[in-house]
Amino acid sequence: MVKKLIFVCIILFTLVFCVSPAGAGALKGHWKLDTDPNMDPPPADPNVLLTAVDELGLNHGRLIDDPNWITGVTGGTFALQFDGTNYVDMGYYPHEPNTPDLNMGTGNVSITAWVKFGYLPPSQLPDGTPLPGHGIIAGKGIMSNDNGYGLIALDTGQVCFQVREDNISYREAYSNDTDGNWIGFVNDEQWHHVVGVLEREQENGTRIYVDGVLQTHYFTDAVSTIGWTYNLDSDTAPFCIGARRSDIMPEGHIILWWLKGEVDDVQVYDYALTQENIDFLYANPGVPITVPTCGAWGYQAMDFDKNCYVDLADLAAFAADWMKCTDPADSVHCIQVN
Repeated sequence: MVKKLIFVCIILFTLVFCVSPAGAGALKGHWKLDTDPNMDPPPADPNVLLTAVDELGLNHGRLIDDPNWITGVTGGTFALQFDGTNYVDMGYYPHEPNTPDLNMGTGNVSITAWVKFGYLPPSQLPDGTPLPGHGIIAGKGIMSNDNGYGLIALDTGQVCFQVREDNISYREAYSNDTDGNWIGFVNDEQWHHVVGVLEREQENGTRIYVDGVLQTHYFTDAVSTIGWTYNLDSDTAPFCIGARRSDIMPEGHIILWWLKGEVDDVQVYDYALTQENIDFLYANPGVPITVPTCGAWGYQAMDFDKNCYVDLADLAAFAADWMKCTDPADSVHCIQVN
């Protein structure tokens, strides 16, 4: 009997201290890049044409050095064209300088964008050091000594999804594989839909999709996230489109990897998108994934954390209060909570 009681206590202790309530994933940022440059009459506020609007109203971006508004993926929409010297900075003003709302910590993340590019010319540092022609599609802290995640257009004609913590560890997935699903080179100056997904504790946990097709199937250390607990948060790198800014980098390296190409409809989620989600985004440019509202059907009595499921987290909450009491007649063992 004593052994059984000890076993039960161990299980309850484990649940209380090791199980945390599950939270529903959410859209964290959505830049449709749909500002009409030919407004008639022109906007009273000239900043309208200098702003990449976040549909969530949280992290609007500032157009730096005049990227152009152009026709977007679908008729009647718009996008931004970058010439390799300009970009969009979501940490400009009046927001927090390094977009903490878009930090993903040790959780999952998905980032999506439409991109069009051709030849990516090489560039160089201010001291003349040559650089390859890679360009940031969208992201935060990548290709630096910072933390973050994002999508990259490569001068090889591929696209890449990168997640990293400093130079300690990073994971990358490229638009090629050994299973015959390679969509082909995407530097054909046509619009392509690109999705990067980080799903922790998976053999193929770092994934990239092009035009709805999963590109990386084979399992390597570069894509495995089993045991990969590194933190993507950065308080020195804002989210950007068309380049990377990292304030911890040395002078001349702070803003780099400008894109020569076009970008439309950038979205960021704090969970791993499914193939079904990605198929929907590819078929519906500009439309985000909507998660059904939890609790629309009410809550079970034992759903203490109100996540719409009676699960181990609720058992942990129950276990945390096991044998506690509020009986005024027993003030030695009981407590008052009101």
